[in-house]
Amino acid sequence: MNMDSLYTVSSVVTSLSFYLVLATISAAVYLLYTKMVDTDNWRHYGVKQVSMIITNQRTCFEQLLRQHGDTVGLKQARMMLITRDLRILKEVMVKDFNNFVDRPANFHSHSLIKESVFFLRGQNWRRIRQIITPSFSSGKLKGIMSIINERANRLAQVMEEHAMKGQLVPIKHSTGQYTGEVIARTAFGFNSDCLGGEDDEFLYHSKNIFKLKNKFSTILAPFIMRFTSFHGFLVEKLKLRVFDMVNSDADRYFNDLLRKTLEHRQELEDRGQRLPSDLLQSFIRAMKAGADDNGNEVSSEVKGQWMDSKTSKTMTQEELIAQSLLIIFAGFETTATTLQMCCYMLAKHPYVQEKLYQEIESVVNSESPTFEELTQLTYMEQFINETLRLYPPAPVMSRLAAETRTYHGITIPKGAAVFIPIFAVLLDPKHFPDPEKFDPERFSEENKTARDIMSFMPFGYGPRLCIGMRLALQELKAALVYLVRKVTFELNDSTYPKIGEDVEINYKFNLINPVQPITLAVRTRN
Repeated sequence: MNMDSLYTVSSVVTSLSFYLVLATISAAVYLLYTKMVDTDNWRHYGVKQVSMIITNQRTCFEQLLRQHGDTVGLKQARMMLITRDLRILKEVMVKDFNNFVDRPANFHSHSLIKESVFFLRGQNWRRIRQIITPSFSSGKLKGIMSIINERANRLAQVMEEHAMKGQLVPIKHSTGQYTGEVIARTAFGFNSDCLGGEDDEFLYHSKNIFKLKNKFSTILAPFIMRFTSFHGFLVEKLKLRVFDMVNSDADRYFNDLLRKTLEHRQELEDRGQRLPSDLLQSFIRAMKAGADDNGNEVSSEVKGQWMDSKTSKTMTQEELIAQSLLIIFAGFETTATTLQMCCYMLAKHPYVQEKLYQEIESVVNSESPTFEELTQLTYMEQFINETLRLYPPAPVMSRLAAETRTYHGITIPKGAAVFIPIFAVLLDPKHFPDPEKFDPERFSEENKTARDIMSFMPFGYGPRLCIGMRLALQELKAALVYLVRKVTFELNDSTYPKIGEDVEINYKFNLINPVQPITLAVRTRN
């Protein structure tokens, strides 16, 4: 073995030893901490307390609820309540929202994305949410319809090309390129154009923004992140970027790109030239004047009870970049994943695919659907909702109790974390009989009216409802119109999964990850 090989082996062993030592220290710190914390117990608050080491949130919460009922308590670094009781969830997410504004875990990173509306707390969350809400109005969504249609049409053309060549489609790759291009163009004016080919820089970094570069940190990350204070110490005090959940290359790329774009737009404004009317420009106006795109203050209807009319309506450039980073990731990943699962459901249920085609043909009167026509596709909405019920993009959400409150005989103490297992609500047979069965008719008007409205909340509920929900649904509907008109999706003995089989999902980092990429067969409809 030469010296270079010995050096390589030595480096690998040294790195592995470092991470193993670090993991051991983390475990020791955690065990010491649990011995030192107070003796508070959920039984004091009317809740059954159990012990479990949380490895995978979805798997562990599913097991706890199955064994112990709709509400159960854990105590680890803090008091944790897991509940799918809709009476309690209404209090936490809506009626007493002001006591549960924050999420329990701080997000530790060197990236500005930690200042985005998803991670912010208290008044900072209220301020930023109030500023950016008008950017997702119906008027804004109508204004970008032509761009969405253009990209959806290109996505359908790519599928037709696969069909004519007899090729299987790596469906997430294609849906990711579609949603990435829509976000690049409609939100930031970037001319991303790679559908059907290799990812460009924008798409490549969008897909990797939360991808760890080191295989050892990837293995240890779920363990380290359970101890948020220790994770913050490693990332922010010791500056160990290996445990930073944001990929440094992607973060650097988007920061440079966004700052250069802001400088360019300032130059356009200084020269009196016409400025784009995209999401970024809306953020820029808000940053400068705290107004919407027409120069108007945010209306009281938009504010709602959780907004404060005295709150400042401006944000810094760093906060603007933080919101943009969140839109890039969230707009790409969750919508691409949902569209992937929609295509899989179409392939698995041919009769649903045909019924959807018939509705599209009867409602959409031209090649390009209008914003209004999308709202009239009622069966399509039922189909998307049933897909979201089985495959919610965010299976678990959480809230932090600011003060002690009692609801329906259960007390939630100050500082406790309330975990909302969205997936368990959506699979609860009390709301959805035979919950594993795929049936879009669950969302007919008659069936919806008969259920509690909170039994379906794949995007969350209340004031912290996903701000991009309507944009995501618009992208999904437009894509499905073009796809279902031009191709049919199928399963066979060469696809994954094969015909007659089900896809196996691994919920890594609370996201939907098939154990292997879904591939579908396609054939042209005409």
